[in-house]
Amino acid sequence: PPAETTTVVDVIVNSDDHTTLEAAVVAAELAGTLSGEGPFTVFAPTDAAFDALPAGTVETLLMDPTGDLADILLYHVLSGSVMSGDLNATQTVTMLNGDDATVTSMGGTVMINGATVTVADITTDNGVVHVIDAVILPPADPTIADIIADSDDHTVLESLLDSTGLDETLAGPGPFTV
Repeated sequence: PPAETTTVVDVIVNSDDHTTLEAAVVAAELAGTLSGEGPFTVFAPTDAAFDALPAGTVETLLMDPTGDLADILLYHVLSGSVMSGDLNATQTVTMLNGDDATVTSMGGTVMINGATVTVADITTDNGVVHVIDAVILPPADPTIADIIADSDDHTVLESLLDSTGLDETLAGPGPFTV
């Protein structure tokens, strides 16, 4: 018989510490993708990491599993198989959702956006899994207020918005046209 293969999804499914991640990957319809050829590098938050999120967060994300939940999960995956020893002291990497994350590796400790790798280099036939102690979130899209505040050409507008309190309004969900 052919040799049995192990995928990054198999590691998650067979772990007692990743039941929430398993449910999320299945709900987001990513199990098939992450069981594919890859290779993938998965930074896998534990159940305790999900439990540390504000109450109701996981439940809310599961209401739209192929939206924000899928985006957050893909923010935990790199294309390619990256072992912990292959990492630079500090580097920016682009995750599968298209957003960047910062990975640091110093003195045997690997971190991604502040989450610590607690178990590194679990190799599979389609990649590698690194267990992390926190759920990492993609950066939020900038608001109109952020764009104005970051612009050197709009200091007067920024000052006017700040003095009238409209900066707080424009920091909200909108939609707005300025």
